[in-house]
Amino acid sequence: MNRQKIKTRLSLATVLLLPLIPVSAVSAQHVPMAAKQSLRVLEISDHCVDEFSEEDTVYITEGNPDCKISIQVRGRGKTKSKVALEYYDYDEGWIRTEYKVLTTNASGKVTFVLDTEFPNQPGDECYADDSWTHRFAVSRTGKYKAFRSATFEVTYSSSDTNPACSDYEE
Repeated sequence: MNRQKIKTRLSLATVLLLPLIPVSAVSAQHVPMAAKQSLRVLEISDHCVDEFSEEDTVYITEGNPDCKISIQVRGRGKTKSKVALEYYDYDEGWIRTEYKVLTTNASGKVTFVLDTEFPNQPGDECYADDSWTHRFAVSRTGKYKAFRSATFEVTYSSSDTNPACSDYEE
């Protein structure tokens, strides 16, 4: 019987004290975060890089096979993205190259083939390690914002037998 009284007192005390104890409710709502978008270079043709150089330079030499640069757009799930290659002109700013705008596959990967036509007539410009700054531009797609990659250099060199270089002096 004493136990019954003790339980009743504890229950009664709990009910009487309950309004005095501050109660706070915590509510959580899932808010999707914007994915961190990035562009990763997966591979560059071996003949287009200098394994001993620490610089981010792609070397395109007339007569060599075309350079291929494989990239992956990350942070967009399975959404396909349009990617363009741009170069920097000191007078006009960033300009889209003549290479075709490519679309990534569902895993965000795409390969650019840098098929370069060198000037080849006497009096034309001869490329002797001429370098331009490039970057990739990823277009806005659905909820994902457009963004640009880090810059890298592309160095162009005409072959020694190119007629445009016949009068060229270093």
